Amino acid sequence: MDWASLPADLLFSISSHLREPEDFVRFRAVCPQWRAAVSHEEHAFFQPWIMASRWLEDEYSENFVFYSLSTLKTIKVRVPNMKGKHVAASGSGHLVAIDNDDDLSAVLVNPLSRKTMALPRLPEFFHDNGTHGWVTGEGVITVVLYNWMSESMALWYHGGGITMKGWAIVPGRKLWLRMPYYLRMLAAHGDQMEMHLTDLDRDNDNSVVLLQETQKVELLGGCWHGSDELFKATTPYHHEWFSLYRMVKQEEIPVHDIKNAIVVQSRDSCTRTYMIPASCDFAALCSRNAFYYLRKQFDNGGSYYALYKNCLASEELTFVKRLPEDWKLSDEWFMPTLKIGTL
Repeated sequence: MDWASLPADLLFSISSHLREPEDFVRFRAVCPQWRAAVSHEEHAFFQPWIMASRWLEDEYSENFVFYSLSTLKTIKVRVPNMKGKHVAASGSGHLVAIDNDDDLSAVLVNPLSRKTMALPRLPEFFHDNGTHGWVTGEGVITVVLYNWMSESMALWYHGGGITMKGWAIVPGRKLWLRMPYYLRMLAAHGDQMEMHLTDLDRDNDNSVVLLQETQKVELLGGCWHGSDELFKATTPYHHEWFSLYRMVKQEEIPVHDIKNAIVVQSRDSCTRTYMIPASCDFAALCSRNAFYYLRKQFDNGGSYYALYKNCLASEELTFVKRLPEDWKLSDEWFMPTLKIGTL
């Protein structure tokens, strides 16, 4: 039998019954036709996950635990190379892990494919000060790391013919204020970015690029630490259009125009905020122009996490879904991916 010629709807039906990450990897490895049958935009397995905390006894284990909003199931992923490491950053289907015994040694990990890549040794200002950040990109990877003790941030880029052997160091406040500009320069110049940077005035149009409508899942990054609000949205012109702003201290920095999109954000960690096209039929995330986030609830002496929706037009807060009782403290969104070219 010519297995590659099986009808696409049959292949998709078969893939819909796969529940373990290893099964997806094997399924997609059979041939290009089988790989194409697992659509990241349509398959429930690749819709937004929530990552469980790895603090305390699980912090340095080789197991990761996720919760799938679409399948309502807990998913455990074992990554042998992660033993003895803790997660410092995540985003776009990847993790940055720091060695427990050497806090300047870091690796980039795709937990679904289990592939890892050693990152350049971290700058000294991360030693004994902790590491936070996020990862973004499809096919190309951008890593942004920082800590609360330093005024600097570290950037690293891989892809498009660029592989950085070290980190680009930029002032933290400048990055928060002009993030699109800095990330474009990083992708264009890699290790040589700093010599191409220019001072930008507040009204320089080259510093911010506003897109009117998102066509793919985008990681918007984080916020200035200590902000009461991570991101906020206003509607100055029309009830169907919203402008998204990043809060940097008391300043509102424009990030994106929104139409027919949803935003999921991690309120506690402040570093994983995604914008998703509302045309994608994500389970439990069905309303356009809305923020989604987790919130801890207290009930009869106990507590649990629940998913809430904040509609941008009405500013109405709505209860959506209750997470499992045994869910470990965390509200980090994670977008799983098996796309070729990432790692």
